[in-house]
Amino acid sequence: MQLPADPKRERPNPRRHRRGGKFQPTEGQLETALSAAGHNPAAVTKVLLTHAHPDHLWGMLGSTGKLRFPNATYYIGAAEWDFWMTPDYASSMLEVLQPFAQGSQRDLSAIRERVMTVKDKDEVLPGIHAIATPGHTPGHFSYALTGSETLVVTGDVVTNEIVSFEHPAWRFGNDTDKQAAIASRQRFVDRSATDRFRLLGYHFAYPGLGAVERIGSAFRFVANAQ
Repeated sequence: MQLPADPKRERPNPRRHRRGGKFQPTEGQLETALSAAGHNPAAVTKVLLTHAHPDHLWGMLGSTGKLRFPNATYYIGAAEWDFWMTPDYASSMLEVLQPFAQGSQRDLSAIRERVMTVKDKDEVLPGIHAIATPGHTPGHFSYALTGSETLVVTGDVVTNEIVSFEHPAWRFGNDTDKQAAIASRQRFVDRSATDRFRLLGYHFAYPGLGAVERIGSAFRFVANAQ
């Protein structure tokens, strides 16, 4: 679904250190990394967004304010767009989130004419399906890439390779809706074990890849880069 022309409308700490770019130490190095791997940013035609937190969104614009992927279509959950693009965020959001909203509105506004919203189970591209995993943010999505095995780009539905799997019912301070996030996390961990998903975790320690093992009624993440 194409977003309408006019948009509608966590608890992270906006003061964490910002060396290297607008938010995180490695922000601003994406173009260099892509070039080193032999990829031209102008050739990227699809960008899938898990959510609009700074460490997952604020690298879309280069230092000149122009899009790093000028020829891409951008995919995001409708609830995510509405949450961050609310015009009255200064009065409707917690104060700690307001700097996040400012930056997210800056970057999301830059892609307004290029945005498509996704729903649960949508096939964004052949073999790539959206998985609704709300709670960390209102419209958080993970993405499954099917092939000889299914690789899931988790986003932040799981954020720690130990705690998120061994204690999925524990609250995570950076989740916007903690109860919804717990429910999504529990469903996701159980499904990942049942369906034998291979997971790519954004915040996991190296190598960031692995799978979930079921141990009785509990789970654990087993890292495996192969």
